[in-house]
Amino acid sequence: MIDRNLLRLKLRDALPSSITGPTFPPFPICRTDPGAIETYLEYAVLTKYRCAGRVKDGPWDLRAKPLAESPKYRLLRGYYEGEIDADELTRERLRECGYPEREAEFYADYGYGAYLDELFDSIRKRGVETSRGDPGTERTADRYDQVAVNVGRDGALVFNSCGFHRLVTARLVGLETIPVRINAVHERWWRARRGSSTPFDDHPELARVGRLSIRWRDVLGVGRD
Repeated sequence: MIDRNLLRLKLRDALPSSITGPTFPPFPICRTDPGAIETYLEYAVLTKYRCAGRVKDGPWDLRAKPLAESPKYRLLRGYYEGEIDADELTRERLRECGYPEREAEFYADYGYGAYLDELFDSIRKRGVETSRGDPGTERTADRYDQVAVNVGRDGALVFNSCGFHRLVTARLVGLETIPVRINAVHERWWRARRGSSTPFDDHPELARVGRLSIRWRDVLGVGRD
């Protein structure tokens, strides 16, 4: 089955800017201090892949909220610091903190405390990996599902609600840097760097690593699980 999101990005990347408008190649990867990502956007503001590589004007970045005040963040921090017990991580508690019904049910049935314990231990020991699994066998979702951030009008890094557990865990365990995928950037920030071939190199909180190219096998669903 064709992945329409990846196909759209693949085709857009091949078209001239006169047709697409201002864009940049999707899925650039940079490293940053997770503590530098202080705000977040709700998922519906800029969706997971549709806005990847977009230079977006408008007030979207002004809708960002403090990450540390997110109910989900407070829940994870409370569990990590021992203020919340595993048996308190019920489906109802997760729903109250903003988890979608299916997600809350899945985590509650799996055992959210056990899941978080495994995640804390893994990221404490190995950090946040750019992609999970062997490069020859990794699933499409693992390859492109990275911690995603947007760049606001003044350069602020705004979490885009993709990779929430990895980002929050990295902050809680005190990692110095993590890889992030740049999703969208504000038009004002981009315009100030017009003509730069490597605009993300100018950002004080970002160290460019490279880019995840979109593979045709993933677009076409070849060998997908």
